Amino acid sequence: MRASPLSVIAVVALLVLSGCVGLPNAGENQPPPDVSPDEFPNASEIDQSVFDTHATEMGNTSFTLTFEQNRTDRNPSVLEDDFSHMNDTSRTLVEPDASQYLEHTTGYFSGNGSTYSNGSTEYVLSRENDWTEVRKLSPVSMFNESGEYYLWRGVFNNDSDLGYDFAAIDATYEREGVEWFQGVPVMRYEATGVDALPDRWAGGENASSNFEEFSATLLLDEDGVIRHYEYTFEKPPEHRSRLRFSRAYTLSDVGSTDVEKPDWVANATAGS
Repeated sequence: MRASPLSVIAVVALLVLSGCVGLPNAGENQPPPDVSPDEFPNASEIDQSVFDTHATEMGNTSFTLTFEQNRTDRNPSVLEDDFSHMNDTSRTLVEPDASQYLEHTTGYFSGNGSTYSNGSTEYVLSRENDWTEVRKLSPVSMFNESGEYYLWRGVFNNDSDLGYDFAAIDATYEREGVEWFQGVPVMRYEATGVDALPDRWAGGENASSNFEEFSATLLLDEDGVIRHYEYTFEKPPEHRSRLRFSRAYTLSDVGSTDVEKPDWVANATAGS
């Protein structure tokens, strides 16, 4: 796998991100890890290089990626308290050495279905309104191994807002100490408050004039693998379009994810 440098895309003033997605059990009941903080980067080193290191470490390793997205809009925008809440979840099993990928999605943005790829052919199972459709698409690559997006969302789709995933990394982070996360020692890095955002997030203006709340969390293990990354943004109430948006990415089963070809793939026919 080859990972290209991660690019940061500035947030458009009317777009908002917010709402924290809860972290999986980080081992609160275990004794603190016997790991020196010196094994982890200083907070000032949390930048694009962290993602580059992650890409190198994950280049030929299997893993499972869980992605959660939550968005709140005022709809229609003229009504003060009429909100639309849009949620989305996906779970992608990635086995690069076997050129196999399997994703299950549910929610407002992705719909309810599954996608399987053997590296050259993609099969899609759709479940909407109590009907099932199986399509065979060839040739197509479900998982973009050549670019930075495979680190997170994975599925190669409309990239109009994927840059937001990486933009929050430009915030000012603080180290919060070593803890357990899914049985692995990690350093927790937190960025909290709009003052942690660079001014360019606000289109050259002060971030506090565009955002009411901001937070980001990054959990980094000793090998430089990002085990969890989430960010949240919120607009002030006077903004009448998109008010909140949050995304969270959790890595699990690193090096032990196995992808099996689903039974429904055998029934797939081209164009049906």
